[in-house]
Amino acid sequence: MQGPKEELHFHTPAKFADAFPYLALVAGTRTAWPQEAPIRKRFHQHVFVYTTGGRGLIELRDQRFLAEAGSVVWLDTAQAYAHSCALESENWRYLWMGIEGHGLNALYQFLGVQQQPLFVPKDPVAVRTAFEAVCGFLADRSPATDALASAAIAGLIADLLGPRLTGREPEDGSPGEDRLLTVLKAMRDDLARAWTIDDLAARARLSPSQFFRRFRDLVGTTPMDWLRHERINQAKRLLVGPDAKVSAVAAECGYPDPYHFSRDFRRLTGYTPTKFRRDGGY
Repeated sequence: MQGPKEELHFHTPAKFADAFPYLALVAGTRTAWPQEAPIRKRFHQHVFVYTTGGRGLIELRDQRFLAEAGSVVWLDTAQAYAHSCALESENWRYLWMGIEGHGLNALYQFLGVQQQPLFVPKDPVAVRTAFEAVCGFLADRSPATDALASAAIAGLIADLLGPRLTGREPEDGSPGEDRLLTVLKAMRDDLARAWTIDDLAARARLSPSQFFRRFRDLVGTTPMDWLRHERINQAKRLLVGPDAKVSAVAAECGYPDPYHFSRDFRRLTGYTPTKFRRDGGY
């Protein structure tokens, strides 16, 4: 019997890793064979599996799904599941990552992933690149691992969720949740703007209360809390640039008052902007 071929990279998040929305705890590659017993290990983390070749068999809630090349499986490993090489396949080759993150449980429930754990991305090459990048970041074990892995995972999740969200039927005659993705992009593209709930709700064509509720259900946090994290993440990228000035970075990230910028920055990162800039990041 041929044994599995695998490469694993484990990661212990750094002290201030909670400043980032997603944490990669383990990632790697694996080749499974038809004779192997299914994997059923239970963890309290979400696992994404990208099939690079062959076919995998996913068992979830008495249902079976075939993972073809280019597809992604999303598993909540706190729940009962099993995955293995499909019997009719020579082998099953895949990349995978175990992650934790803000709002993942809510997204898992909202999208009905337990009933349909397979995703077919629009751009499999970009998705594979994200998986390979996370593996590389965990292998490098640099001070930037948490930040870089979080960014790659965020892009991956956006690529996976977009098609399913835009394919959902509107609930109760209201606009589809894909409009929330448009709002997220608008905020990210113009972080300096003084956004209000009324502005954002109008863009989503929802009442402020409807928008607030749907945003929280989708993302797992409030619109202003999400925006605050996006602004601080952008500030971190700008502060490590050459000749960065704290006041200019604050204004560019939506903080006309440097005091409020310093307060939020320190609250979310544990550093003052000046120290973060002086140390060149974490």
